[in-house]
Amino acid sequence: MAQNSGTSASKSTPDPFAGLGEAEKRVLSYAAAIGREFDFSVLAGAMEMEEEPLAELLEQLVQHGFLKELREGDSYAFIREETLVQAYGEISSSRLRVIHKKIAEAYEKLHPDPTPDIIPEMGRQFYMGKVHDKSLLYNRYAASQAVGAFSPDVAIRYLERAREDLAALPGDHRTEQADVLKELGEQYDAMGECAKAYDLYGECLAKLPEGQDTMRALILLSRADAAREMDKIDLTRQYCEEAIRLLEKVGHKRGLALAHRALSRVAFRVGEIEVGKREIEQTLKYLDPEKDAKDVARCYRQFGNVHSTNPDPAEQALALDYYKKSIQILEPLRDYPELSKAYNNVALSLSDSQPREALKALSEARNYAEKAKDRRSLGWALFNSVEIHLSLGEPFEAAQNNAAAGRVLAIINDKVGAEQVALNEGILAQYRKTYEESEKAYLVALKQAEALGYPQVVVEVLVHFALMYTEWGKKDEALKLISRIRELGEMHINPSNLTAYDLMKKQLGI
Repeated sequence: MAQNSGTSASKSTPDPFAGLGEAEKRVLSYAAAIGREFDFSVLAGAMEMEEEPLAELLEQLVQHGFLKELREGDSYAFIREETLVQAYGEISSSRLRVIHKKIAEAYEKLHPDPTPDIIPEMGRQFYMGKVHDKSLLYNRYAASQAVGAFSPDVAIRYLERAREDLAALPGDHRTEQADVLKELGEQYDAMGECAKAYDLYGECLAKLPEGQDTMRALILLSRADAAREMDKIDLTRQYCEEAIRLLEKVGHKRGLALAHRALSRVAFRVGEIEVGKREIEQTLKYLDPEKDAKDVARCYRQFGNVHSTNPDPAEQALALDYYKKSIQILEPLRDYPELSKAYNNVALSLSDSQPREALKALSEARNYAEKAKDRRSLGWALFNSVEIHLSLGEPFEAAQNNAAAGRVLAIINDKVGAEQVALNEGILAQYRKTYEESEKAYLVALKQAEALGYPQVVVEVLVHFALMYTEWGKKDEALKLISRIRELGEMHINPSNLTAYDLMKKQLGI
């Protein structure tokens, strides 16, 4: 005997457009291709229809409950998102391309001198219509606007379209392809996605035709910066030296300044403070204070970093002065990414002596990081606040900000930032006197610091770790860590930790 399968004929999904005529369905297709809201004039131009019959069809669609009228018939909108999605989904690929092309041409006819708010939509419609030359034109305009508005995530979307358009156009477009790849790399770099930026700069160099020495050198410097953020120190120096050879050949002063600044940053990263200082001085020799104001401001910030490594109060005061000089130049220029970094530096300089002022500086750092959509600077401003909040007896705010920093920095896989977040977890647990939990967090931070390979980063973890063991009463463990600190060099100890470190040594009888 055959078994009952227990199934029955499934009911077919009702067609929401079943009661509509072909003309009404056509209107819905064009409207869906424009978007959730659409202007009557654009729709009329794309469909090449007289206004009165189109108005009648739109009125019927309003009565059917698909659309609603906005601004007295000047524009309309879909009432439900699912209606738009379904109407758009029923259009074949070949017909969709034609519709988007007609919409783009309607926009172009209505806006012969398009305003900034129209350009991105024109770029999108020409891109969807596969009109590659015009898509390239408008999407590059839109990308430029987004860069000016410090919206790297938006700029990336337009530049990726431009990249596709260049690949589809006939002829040799290697120079423009290289330019777009460079811009893409810069925007990913601005978002803290250094590995992606590094790869794009590599593609850019591969596309760039021979003989363009200046552009090749500048791209090499961009790749050097990305390599430094990825902790590829040898590659950073290699790219800088190659760039300097090219720039000296063409006599490009600002490029040479950028190259020496890049070398100063990598020297500072690995603890070669005097080398870094000399490279900054060399940088300033190539800069014009008026034309290159942003670069001069960056040099001042780096001078501040150099002086901040010296525990002498006079040197610390000098560091703060340099940070403030940098900010004075950058604020009228609205260089949000660099302003965020400078305020981060100010906060660290003030953290011990004026903690409330330091928190105000970090608030400014976060504000500018958000304007620039710079996840790295935002994450760093958040985790830099942790010890300041703890010094003020605010553990909840400290823990909250550290967790937020961890979430932000995980998006961009910032290894240096991740190590600082792990270190803060140890500090937070130590504050709560949950020493076993603190020990686990410090071990994680130490492993991450050792993987980074920077002596000053490893020493910072070891100092905090030893302080915790001393507080816990584990003298032998603390002494072992101090022995390691001495092997690496006590000169790597952060000036803000020196007093606590010296007191600990006295307490341990060293």
